[in-house]
Amino acid sequence: MVKIQIDLSEQEDKIVEVYKLVNNLKTKQEAIKQMVNYFKVKIVPERMDKDKEYYKKSLKFGEDKK
Repeated sequence: MVKIQIDLSEQEDKIVEVYKLVNNLKTKQEAIKQMVNYFKVKIVPERMDKDKEYYKKSLKFGEDKK
């Protein structure tokens, strides 16, 4: 489990509040947890030695998931 503390702007807070109400959720935390599912993330290493075996294995592992 990960705990994250974020500062929402007034506009962002309103968006989360509306999402919470529309989906009949009890807390903003539940709303944000559901909203996160709408995003797709790709992690790209910046400072990795691309000639190392672990890097080549991670690329091969990523292709298997496609």
